Amino acid sequence: MPRRRTAPDNTQAMWEFCRHCGSPFPPEDSAVRGACPRCAEERYGRCGACGGHVARESLHAVEGDGRLLCAACAAELTRACDGCGRRFPREAEGFVRDARGRSLCAECAEGYAECADCGEWFREDDMARRGGELVCWHCSARRLDGAICSYGYKPRPRFHRAEGEAEDSLVLGIELEMDGGDRAAAVARIAEKWGEDWVYFKSDSSLDCGVELVTHPISPLVLMSEEGRALWADVCAAALAEGMRSHDTRTCGLHVHVNRDFFGKGEAARALAEYKLLTVADRFFEPLAIFSRRRRDRLDQWAGRTCLPATRDGWLASARSSSRVARCDRYRAVNTTNERTVEFRLFRGTLKAETLHATFQFVAGLCGMAKRSTPGRLQRVNWYELVDGILGACPTETDELEAYLLERELMTEEGRPALCA
Repeated sequence: MPRRRTAPDNTQAMWEFCRHCGSPFPPEDSAVRGACPRCAEERYGRCGACGGHVARESLHAVEGDGRLLCAACAAELTRACDGCGRRFPREAEGFVRDARGRSLCAECAEGYAECADCGEWFREDDMARRGGELVCWHCSARRLDGAICSYGYKPRPRFHRAEGEAEDSLVLGIELEMDGGDRAAAVARIAEKWGEDWVYFKSDSSLDCGVELVTHPISPLVLMSEEGRALWADVCAAALAEGMRSHDTRTCGLHVHVNRDFFGKGEAARALAEYKLLTVADRFFEPLAIFSRRRRDRLDQWAGRTCLPATRDGWLASARSSSRVARCDRYRAVNTTNERTVEFRLFRGTLKAETLHATFQFVAGLCGMAKRSTPGRLQRVNWYELVDGILGACPTETDELEAYLLERELMTEEGRPALCA
């Protein structure tokens, strides 16, 4: 028998099989390689710029001229609106870049205005009119109270980490409410020394005539450093000097945010971190209420118990069901409704620096312990074992926390660990 020969390189198969429907077809009958004529017509479109055939779902419509472009041509010839997602010719007019860095088309930019002071664009309904000019709240605060912004004001965060700390290391964002006294004078005194790099101030309708001090994200190592301690000493001294109060009011709280990426970046890690923190808050709500210094009626109003659902599912399934319950209400001891942070809301406000340090050490240690522990362990430990774990996991010294726990009879002298890592 003659030997079988391979086909020459310049030959073409007479038939191909469609990669979508599997039907045979002559290759020359289709404009799209590997697709039969019917599937090519139904599934593919032609780029209005380069003429290439691409999947219809990959084509981008251009507002105004009706063209459909492939991704490469769309990136070169158009600009996308970050508000509505539509694409416009690159030469389209009316685009603005708002203060959050978003590029907005003329339609999405309706209702925005340029701040007369800083030149950035904001929504008009979130700006103030001063002397006949529209200014953003940040610039308004400079003109008026020194630095008091609206409740919704959120500047770009300025992270304060110790040298060598990773970008996903633990940071705390602190919200301290103060009421009474001369808030403008107190804010001016604090802002003069610590400025915008460390703190900013917001108004809050839950306060009678007070102000909410908010810090940029600060790592526990910096909080407990000489500079961090000086910050809170100055805050407390300035507020007290101007007649401000925090602990001895019915209005003031102390909230601590922690960054979610400290616990991991995946959805599963995020859900488990929430679950572990919620488990601690749920199981130990009564001793935490003592730690918080809040009256029980105020705690129930602003930072209540979550009451996680009982389940026999695995940890991840339990975490997801608990997350759904917790996200229904932000006024819980542990608030998980924020996208980038988990918020501890249960603490009462204070202008006593030692109590502030004890609170920061407690939150840092709890987050460290939660990251290291399994949900099963946190469901088994008792309060004193939890306290030992928190003291051991805190990345800084814990002198203020230990003294505070002893003072409130939440730890015994015998229960003090010999070494805090």
